[in-house]
Amino acid sequence: MTEARLLLAVDGGGTSTQALVTDLEGHVLARGLGPSSNLHNVGFERSCAAIATAVDGALAQVRAPLAPGAPAGTAPGPRWAAAGIAAACLGLAGVDSAQDEAQFSRWVRDQAIAPRFAVVNDSELILAGGTPAGWGVALISGTGSVCLGRDPDGRTARVGGWGPLLGDEGSGYHIATLALRRATQAADGRAEAALLLKAVLRHWAVSEPSELIGLVHAPTTEAADISRMATVVLDLAGRNDRAAQEVVAEAARDLAHHVDTIVGQLHLSRPPLAMGGGMLLRSVLRRAVLDAVRSEMGPVTQVSDPPAGAVVLARRLL
Repeated sequence: MTEARLLLAVDGGGTSTQALVTDLEGHVLARGLGPSSNLHNVGFERSCAAIATAVDGALAQVRAPLAPGAPAGTAPGPRWAAAGIAAACLGLAGVDSAQDEAQFSRWVRDQAIAPRFAVVNDSELILAGGTPAGWGVALISGTGSVCLGRDPDGRTARVGGWGPLLGDEGSGYHIATLALRRATQAADGRAEAALLLKAVLRHWAVSEPSELIGLVHAPTTEAADISRMATVVLDLAGRNDRAAQEVVAEAARDLAHHVDTIVGQLHLSRPPLAMGGGMLLRSVLRRAVLDAVRSEMGPVTQVSDPPAGAVVLARRLL
């Protein structure tokens, strides 16, 4: 059996999944990538397969292969028993209940990934990676959106994270759907958004607005596919297009309301704010959110590498 001298950190989101392998001090040795592993978007089997793809890719680079004869895919068994992983943390979008956590924990245990592991919502990675003392507010806007808060005594509160049909305000999906609605309203004369309509048609590679109906509603079109259009909107807003700026302003107000709600629920005083997710990497949205937050905040940190937060949590397991 290989000596356990590695840590495994997984960040599973609505667009992609990333695995990090580090040494016990947290120095990154390898990264692996996989597709979306959001349970509610792709289902449990595809989620596990995406995680496995990312973990396999990372482990292959540190020459810690699967146990001899271990099956591919998501079949139970000691998949990584010989990899030498001392502790693992999986931060997964879509792990929203004790049942979700238990389901993935059984899979991790069956795969014999590590003797010590934790399965958490991906917002925990932003909080761990972006707050100096492990308490404060973590705001995520990627394909979906969620806000997590923790006070110095360990009490937590969560706002958002309801998924694209029930919420995810301020997310990439939300921004994209707001833009699509304004574009279609412009197409039939209900709104003035000519540049936004042109950008939407270019993004979907169609010449007629009516073609959007079939593309957007196609059974093969997933939330992540729609959310990718959000970057087009953010770029247009950065070039001072009024319609795009209105979309960004609405998304920013929603995200700011997430933060203010958490601060109020936990009675936080000048809490540190950690911001993560692909949408908040864009300065046009990040600035708009900070301008819209009414609560007095402490230091603001941009978490550009969420798996690093999973490394922090994995090290705590040791």
